Amino acid sequence: MENIYSEEQKTVKTAKASQETIDFLLSYSRSIHVVDSKKHAFEVSLN
Repeated sequence: MENIYSEEQKTVKTAKASQETIDFLLSYSRSIHVVDSKKHAFEVSLN
């Protein structure tokens, strides 16, 4: 297994996202808020 991960990979492709995908992810991340209680933290999406 050491030999598999120690070899240099020469064919690495960079993923490219469309502007629509980036806008969607940014707006979604802005809508999530974390609410802390005494023992738990809740993630709330404001859609």
